[in-house]
Amino acid sequence: MRLIRGLAVLGLLFAPFAPVAAQEAYPTRPIRWIVPFPPGGPTDTLSRILAAKLGDVWKAGIVIENKGGAAGAIGTDLAAKAAPDGYTIQLGTQSTNGSNKIFYPNLPYDPITDFEALTLLGTACMALVIPTSIPAGTAQELVDWIGKQDGASYAAATGSSQHIAAELLAKRAGLKATLVPYRGSAQAQPDLVAGRITFMFDNLPSALPQARAGRVKALAQTCATRSPSAPDLPTMVEAGFADFVVDGWYGMFAPARTPKPIVDKLSADINKALKDPDSLEKWKTLGFDPIGSTPAEFARRQKDDLAYWKQMIEYTGVKVE
Repeated sequence: MRLIRGLAVLGLLFAPFAPVAAQEAYPTRPIRWIVPFPPGGPTDTLSRILAAKLGDVWKAGIVIENKGGAAGAIGTDLAAKAAPDGYTIQLGTQSTNGSNKIFYPNLPYDPITDFEALTLLGTACMALVIPTSIPAGTAQELVDWIGKQDGASYAAATGSSQHIAAELLAKRAGLKATLVPYRGSAQAQPDLVAGRITFMFDNLPSALPQARAGRVKALAQTCATRSPSAPDLPTMVEAGFADFVVDGWYGMFAPARTPKPIVDKLSADINKALKDPDSLEKWKTLGFDPIGSTPAEFARRQKDDLAYWKQMIEYTGVKVE
């Protein structure tokens, strides 16, 4: 009996140190990083840059899985239903982990309650881009040119912030514009470059490299102020479209009920990688402006933004069939 009591006392003495030791050991095997869009788009590019930096920190390896489809709902549902052990994380967007809740009443996951918010990576400012063959150098010139045509087409993933921005432009300018749905930006770009699509609102990280390479023309950006990565590109407000501000976000998530010590470690490590000097140089080239946050700050932003996007959806009349 004395021996048993002694072991019990030792267990109590060392119990407080067990979570710390487990936390220090994590991760001990590869982390699964889900991107709910196809390869080649902004979510994929951001993921691979961050994962390359975090791989040096975590040592255990990172496996990126692109699971596109259904406006990002397929991959996001996969992340929501993964084991909450810290070995599955997801790079989400304002649509996958926000406004999809409004568009899809029967969504198989809840963007809020089925996830632990880790950190806000940055805002998703977009650029209005057109083929180089269209004789327009400003957003207003594009509107005037479209007004002389039989109609226009635009590319977007159904229910995305790109979709909402395009319908906002059509509503404000009185344009007849038809949605041509794509799974993501990378799939739409070849048709835009070839002139088969009239315009697209594309996230800066994928739009700016195309514009700088001369494959498309960027006319304006959708944030309230000019992105530091594109200081020469006017905002839509500056281009003459009052109150035209549409900015989504990118963020990192883990499945709900992931232990708090792991959530805190993931958040801290991702925030550090986000602001690493090497990463900052890459973000500047891509036109991405990193932010970073605590889990609590990001969770508040995620919830607050739902009201904003509900208003935008109602105003533009965007629907998902």
